[in-house]
Amino acid sequence: MSNNNYKCDLSQKNKFSVSKTVISTIPWLIVSGLLWAGVFVKPTVTIEKVEKPAIEPRDNIYGVDVVDSENIWLVGSYGKILRSNDSGSTWRVQKTNVVNHFQDVSAWDNNKAVLVGNSGVVFITEDSGETWREVIVPKNDVANKLLRVHTYINGEAWSVGEFGTILRTRDYGHSWEKMREDEDVILNDIIKINDSKVIAVGEFGAILISDNDGASWDLVELDFDIESSLMAIEFKDQFNGVAVGLDGLIITTEDGGTTWKRGITSGEKTSEHLMDIIWDESRDVWFSVGNKGAWVEIDSSLENLKSGIFDKMDLSWHTEINQVDGEYVAVGANVGKFSPKYNKFVELSDKLVW
Repeated sequence: MSNNNYKCDLSQKNKFSVSKTVISTIPWLIVSGLLWAGVFVKPTVTIEKVEKPAIEPRDNIYGVDVVDSENIWLVGSYGKILRSNDSGSTWRVQKTNVVNHFQDVSAWDNNKAVLVGNSGVVFITEDSGETWREVIVPKNDVANKLLRVHTYINGEAWSVGEFGTILRTRDYGHSWEKMREDEDVILNDIIKINDSKVIAVGEFGAILISDNDGASWDLVELDFDIESSLMAIEFKDQFNGVAVGLDGLIITTEDGGTTWKRGITSGEKTSEHLMDIIWDESRDVWFSVGNKGAWVEIDSSLENLKSGIFDKMDLSWHTEINQVDGEYVAVGANVGKFSPKYNKFVELSDKLVW
């Protein structure tokens, strides 16, 4: 064998030996690298923050009050309070220290408001809802849920609820007095139509009238039988008013609530529960909402009615309604705005922010 061939073989052996040595050390290098990383490299975890919506899927909103064209309050289940300062485009959650269901809210102005709810809870605010303070009100030993509250000038407000409860405040909600003895009847709504006359409505067609600012009450005797409950009442002036209730019940008065008529003479009827009604002076109509997205409109003559559904694809129930800028804010299983001009309902939940 020539020297050249011998050197070539030796060179190849050396290369093979080096390659074998390098390959054999790779697993150890990998293990060493992992051990080093485990000891000296600290892992970091980036967690995306998920913002909770102001209205969550389990929420029900029972009460609404429009203070002006920009400011709106909503209250609902599990102590939910929402405030909008931009006509309902966005919402901010306001908190209390209770989880009772809040049934209704009413404001004296942009700063002062009162809300009522289950177990007779009453809260007031004097700073636009930045803080809410609970107020102790008269209660009974049976049932104390407060269902509606309405504010009036000079710090006055009236509230009604279970067991015939009627409460009044004259100092912006700081103190309350019981205006009637307890009775086994649920009162669902109340309205003050002049300086002395107050009318409350409730289950089984109950209508109570006081002509002396709540000092005494008379039960209105109707010329017809009512088996359904009256849920809401509204007047456009001292004489003309409408009350609505379950099973599409509608009754009207033209003498300040002394006598009542049942139904509207012409128009399409509804059998759905009607839960609230407002007077819309700009359109000269009463507008009512209720179960399965139903709405009812009654003209000022109390003779003509038309009805419809907010959205045939969304048959949500609604317990209260108010108006802002020519549209209606309806609350209940969802929150939305209805435009009578375009006959369109837009749910506002997709615009809510925490």
